[in-house]
Amino acid sequence: MAKAVAKKTPAKKTAAPASKAAQAAAHQGRAAPAEERRPAPRPTTQPVRHQPAPVPSAAVQTLPKFMRSDADLGKENIGKEDIEIPRLKLMQGLSPELQEYEGLRAGNFFHPASEFIFDAPFRAVPVFMDKRYILWRPRDAGGGILARADDGMHWSPSQGSFTVQLDKKDGGETVTWTLAKTVQESGLNVWGTLNPNDPNSPPAATEMYNFLLAFPDEPDLMPAVLSFQRSSIKIGRRFNTKLKTVRAPIFGTVWEFRATEDSNNRGQSFFNIDVHGAGLIEDEAQYLQYRAMYETFSARGLAIKDIEGLQSEEDDAAAGDTATGEPGQGETAGNQRF
Repeated sequence: MAKAVAKKTPAKKTAAPASKAAQAAAHQGRAAPAEERRPAPRPTTQPVRHQPAPVPSAAVQTLPKFMRSDADLGKENIGKEDIEIPRLKLMQGLSPELQEYEGLRAGNFFHPASEFIFDAPFRAVPVFMDKRYILWRPRDAGGGILARADDGMHWSPSQGSFTVQLDKKDGGETVTWTLAKTVQESGLNVWGTLNPNDPNSPPAATEMYNFLLAFPDEPDLMPAVLSFQRSSIKIGRRFNTKLKTVRAPIFGTVWEFRATEDSNNRGQSFFNIDVHGAGLIEDEAQYLQYRAMYETFSARGLAIKDIEGLQSEEDDAAAGDTATGEPGQGETAGNQRF
């Protein structure tokens, strides 16, 4: 049925009543004074500026056509605070996942949320990065987090002391770590604090770089966090240096990640991370998607799933004999595209 439309009839204008001044002038037989013209009132509403329609994300474009208009329906009650970002794990020879997943090998990167295996070098976009510190309870004492500074500055808790017995590999002494409001005030991020009796001991607090990676070649794959700490912290710093030399925004750059053989100061071999530049994002819709993702996480930060597992993974890497062939020196040489 057609919608009924009311007819609008223009009202006839009626003559405005003469002002008192005009009436008096007419009575006295002289011309009425000119009426003062008032400026027309300004419009109370601002003109509407038409915003361009949002560009569908690459992930939406992979859906069947009949489903695209309903993308993300039913997820209205899942807020940003309800989401934890999975970690991308580099498998070592003693990683427990090797016993759980067929086809998973040491040297593979593994996406646990999607059970996806990167068995070859892959491209990724570092959408967002944060720096943080963690004070770990020694593994021989059960492990776990004693304190953390997720903003890279302030300890939580912000005060207190922890008396712990160091692992046997670190000497096994009983030491005390004292917190302060900030990491810098506590001094636990400097060398010689793991064991205050040994000025050559490493820092008590573990420095960590966490990169939120998106996968342009796998648009259906949920972004994941790749962490650089302890044995990979130098590689993380080199990656930061490369990023600083590129004028493009971090979420507009593409990098190739691969596993490389490395060894520690005890001669034990393990797999480490290798990163090389692979160009820039060339698709505008993809770029806008990553920029929106960056804005989201820069506003609320990263909630990383199973961050506690980083402690045991580092031990798996340090267990030795996980790589094959001659030990490498961390990051391998290669030509950058930037």
